[in-house]
Amino acid sequence: MKKLSTLLAAGILALVGSTIPVLAEGPKIETQKLGENIYAISALHYTSLAVIGDKGVLITDTANPYRASLLAKEISKLTDLPVTKIVMTHEHYDHVGGTEVFAKADVIAHENFEMFMDQDPLGLLPDQIDVTFEEKLTLKVGETKVELSHFGPADGTAVAVVHLPKEGIVVTSDMYLENALTPGWALTDSNLLGSRQILNELASWDLNHAINTHSNNTDPALLKASAQFYNDLYDAVFPEMQRLAKEDPRQLIKRVLQMRQEVSLPAYEQWENYKDLPDYVLKMGFAIIHGG
Repeated sequence: MKKLSTLLAAGILALVGSTIPVLAEGPKIETQKLGENIYAISALHYTSLAVIGDKGVLITDTANPYRASLLAKEISKLTDLPVTKIVMTHEHYDHVGGTEVFAKADVIAHENFEMFMDQDPLGLLPDQIDVTFEEKLTLKVGETKVELSHFGPADGTAVAVVHLPKEGIVVTSDMYLENALTPGWALTDSNLLGSRQILNELASWDLNHAINTHSNNTDPALLKASAQFYNDLYDAVFPEMQRLAKEDPRQLIKRVLQMRQEVSLPAYEQWENYKDLPDYVLKMGFAIIHGG
């Protein structure tokens, strides 16, 4: 099953990444030092946080067995210590494979993650979740405090926001890209109201780095720009939904379908995948009138 999982993970990876830089000498890996013993490691269109403690290393989102093996090699250049903690930012299968590469590591996730353990036909999920939390969990990795928070659903239902408060570092997953919209086809499990809520909360924090897992650019300005996009999208959709909810709720679905072709946000026309804005209007509209 694990061999099959590796092959299937590669297929999922190809779908998620628009371009994956595989060179003759191997995939491109970029490691950025964000603080003392704290790194962002980017490989195969995913970026993982790595925090080196006194007894082991904490990482986020292994993604798949092949990428996990690349992470292991890259971490071995930074420290001889083993990876002892793997934090899952959410439950989606393209983020969760390959934990078996780190045999000594505890897998840590929001408690909703466990709902999917028997619903994984591809065999990508970890064999078990060792530590779960409901709303908050604080981990100590050497001298570094790592806070995990669940604010509710966003891209998935087992969303864990990873925060290093002293260093001003946050990790989120699949809520935003670098001056781009996530392709519309990838919004199948996205709660746009939830993403808006979380990004607005994080935009108020004092941040030096914001990792979004699908970009090696950790500038918090990208997070703030995406929070503003969600606010502008909400402001373009909500008033009409509010009016019809009071006047004639029977027209809500029909109106959402119409607005999908009517709403424009000129400030974001230069963003990649702006053509998929109708998918966002549809998702936001139904989130407002239906939930999720």
